Formats: sequence, structure tokens, C-alpha cells
Amino acid sequence: MIRNKCAACYRQFNRLEHLVEHMRISYHSVHEPMCGICGKHCRSFESLREHLIGPLPKAECERVFRERGCDICLTILSSRYALRAHRETCQLSSGNNGLLQRFANMGIQDELRIDSGKTRAVALVCKMVGGGSDGSLDICAKVCIIDEYENILFRTYVKPHLPVLKIHI
Repeated sequence: MIRNKCAACYRQFNRLEHLVEHMRISYHSVHEPMCGICGKHCRSFESLREHLIGPLPKAECERVFRERGCDICLTILSSRYALRAHRETCQLSSGNNGLLQRFANMGIQDELRIDSGKTRAVALVCKMVGGGSDGSLDICAKVCIIDEYENILFRTYVKPHLPVLKIHI
């Protein structure tokens, strides 16, 4: 049986028509988490984590990730030495307030407070609106960061670069 395989996420389909439909609606983007070893696109960081170190990881990706992969941001580095240097400055680590620093560099200081003593996890939520010529292009219009206790740490509106034609409810 011939299997049709998506080059971005490696999902397989029995019929070429199903692969074409998958590619039409999947919008594999450079913004999706991607394995730094094999190039597989994943729908979320959690699925990328499972691909690298989950219950049934891809063997070669797991081996390379164990040697030189950051378990915080899932980046693959060039050597073990580079990994050690990266861990001290990882943008997502709580030790150096990397997230706070990045927001400050962008000029965003809207009451963003992350208490590293209590907060162990944060989530980023984006509100999307329809833009483009027919309103079918998803454009970010609002960003919110919440902690594991559902406290709002940061919330702001984003000015889209394209005209907004449709608001998703």
C-alpha cells in the first residue's frame, strides 16, 4: 500500500486527496514548534516534548536531544558546552527572568509580575481575528499570560498590520 506522507509533520495518509486536504488546512508554519533534529512540525510544545522525550520518542531525536538539548525551551544546541552556557541564559528559565527581560526589551512593562517562588508555570493565550482580503487569515489581536492559578500576569492588545475583517467569537 502506498502511503502519502506530509513533509512537515510526517503524518501519513492512504489517499493523495487526504494529504492535499491536510496541507490545505494545516497551515504548517515557521511559528509552529519544530524538532531541531529531524525538522518535524508539531502542533504544540507538548507534542514536540513527546516527540523528543515522551513515552515513544523518535530514537535518533531522543539521543541527540539527551546530549545537547535544552529541556526548558527544547532548543538543540551545537555542543554540550553550548548547552551549559545556554542553560544559564535560557529565555524561559525562571532563574534569570528571561521572559521579563524580553518584554522589557520590547517596551512592555504593563504590570507583568512573575513570582518565581510560587509560580511554576505560565501560559500564553492569543485572541485571533480574521484579516486579509477575505477575513480567512488569522491575525493576533490580544495577548494574555496567566499563571497556573489562573491569575492574569499580563494582558495587552496588539495592533494588527492588516485590516481586521472578522472577529472570531
